[in-house]
Amino acid sequence: MKLSKIYSNKSIFKEIIFNEYLNIIYGNIEDHLTNVNAQEHNLGKTSLVYLIDFLLLKEVKNNNFFGKYKTKFNDWIFFLEIKLNDGNYLTIKRSIKNNNLVSIKKHFSNNQNFTDLLTEWDYSDIKIKTKKDEIKAKDTLNTLLNFNVLDKPGYNYRSFLPYLLRTQDDYGEVFNLDNFFSDSEWKPMIFELLGFNGDILDEKYSLEKNLEFERKHIKKVNLESKVSDSEIYKIKAIIEAKELELKEIKDTIDKFNFFQKEQDINIELVKEIESEISLLNNKEYNLNYNIEEVQNALDNDGGSIIKINELETLFNEVGLNLPDQLVKKYKDVQLFASQISSERKKYLQDELKSKTEERNSIRGKLYELNKKRGDYLYILREKDTFIKYKNYQDLIVKLSGEILVHKEKLISAQGIEKTKGDIDKINDDISLLVDEIKLELNKENIDLIEIKKIFQDIYKKVFQYTVLLIVEPNKKNNINFTTTVLDFANDTTGKGDGYTSTKILCASFVLSILIYYSNKSFYKFAYHDGILESWGDKHKVSFINLLRDYCKKYDIQYSISLIKSDIPNSLIFNKGEIIKELSKGNELFGMEF
Repeated sequence: MKLSKIYSNKSIFKEIIFNEYLNIIYGNIEDHLTNVNAQEHNLGKTSLVYLIDFLLLKEVKNNNFFGKYKTKFNDWIFFLEIKLNDGNYLTIKRSIKNNNLVSIKKHFSNNQNFTDLLTEWDYSDIKIKTKKDEIKAKDTLNTLLNFNVLDKPGYNYRSFLPYLLRTQDDYGEVFNLDNFFSDSEWKPMIFELLGFNGDILDEKYSLEKNLEFERKHIKKVNLESKVSDSEIYKIKAIIEAKELELKEIKDTIDKFNFFQKEQDINIELVKEIESEISLLNNKEYNLNYNIEEVQNALDNDGGSIIKINELETLFNEVGLNLPDQLVKKYKDVQLFASQISSERKKYLQDELKSKTEERNSIRGKLYELNKKRGDYLYILREKDTFIKYKNYQDLIVKLSGEILVHKEKLISAQGIEKTKGDIDKINDDISLLVDEIKLELNKENIDLIEIKKIFQDIYKKVFQYTVLLIVEPNKKNNINFTTTVLDFANDTTGKGDGYTSTKILCASFVLSILIYYSNKSFYKFAYHDGILESWGDKHKVSFINLLRDYCKKYDIQYSISLIKSDIPNSLIFNKGEIIKELSKGNELFGMEF
């Protein structure tokens, strides 16, 4: 597929007729850095990228060219005539105002003008964005183009298009373009074009996406339900216990045997609770008496023995002398009494502690029994059967709610368990795909060998250095595509890292793909805006000469834009190579932006 012609219903638009091979869009201005009032995009050579993309059915959004300037093009209609790979032609009609509608017509000769054609379209006003059962414009165009490269589910004619249509802002990376949001959007495609099975890589990305989704799901469930799969059997046991309790209450309600319940409670109150309370009250009374007696004994301990100095004072008052032998014997008695008193005191203290603890225990039991007695008396005093029934119903509601909550937790926990099983399965599948990718990389790949040869040949003819195109696994066991430039001694250099070198690497890669698949039904054109800017004059001349040779040899149409200051004096263009000259007052759209 090649570009043949672009035109509009507006006469101020500068019609462009493309030739078969090298095409130059020439901006007749000086370097834009020194000519502030003549910005390049005002001429339209950069905007031509957006126009071609638009006519190949890129959706209009507020942040892209025709979205931002929609009011300026409100009544404009554009036409793109393309040459199909079978030699026939096809024209696409699309307006800015009703940009979701597209008309398509096939024809046998080029350089047609269908601006006045109203009804004789093969496909009239088919939609880009459609409802479920409507004909889709992109699907229709994809079928008409009839590519047999990337002709499999997941790809269409637009898949490789971002590499073919580049503005001056699109040369920062050879492979990873800003048009792609993630590696999964472009790496499987490049892998496929380089002769590998891209489906393997595509499936791995899909599984990794699923894996990330499942991991986030587990995290979300853990946060929301506060449960983990390790609690499954505990939750089951709780549910079983609560369901058993619920069943017993329901059975009671079904029998409606409130008389038996009251009778059971009466017997228990009479035979058990009140007798037990009475018994404990007696025990508490006896303990209180014992504690008081022990406490009194402790308080009076040692007070009955007369001290020796008090005895001597008493004898002196009656005029008698206390014999020394008696004093000695009395002191012995005092010592013996003191020893006995100490042992008795320890015994009394232990007894006091034991009795106090026993009394406290009895008081605790009395509290619980009196509370239970009060609860039972409350039930006995409820004479209204409906009130009793309602109490059971409330209990059923409470238990049912608790069971429901635990069942939801069980579902969450079982869901986590299943998800973890799914994650294990996904990881196993990913491991198998990693092995397949390694096998792919190690197999003999004629496609890759030939594309590398073309890639190296283009770069070497322009820059005289050898470049390597490397396909290798990365740390995540996906694929990296890199380029490395070698010096004349075949050592790695940084020459491929500069902006100029990256530009030629971008062009070399696209040309390599177009050349290798030139005998297939695939794109046979590219338009690279400002590709030669910042190059040395020698490299510019070498590249243009290479383009002339390769375009004719492989039937490729390669278009570039140049401004006057980019063209070295030694570079002379052949007749017909400059297909459109733009300048101040002669802009592509007949106006500036």
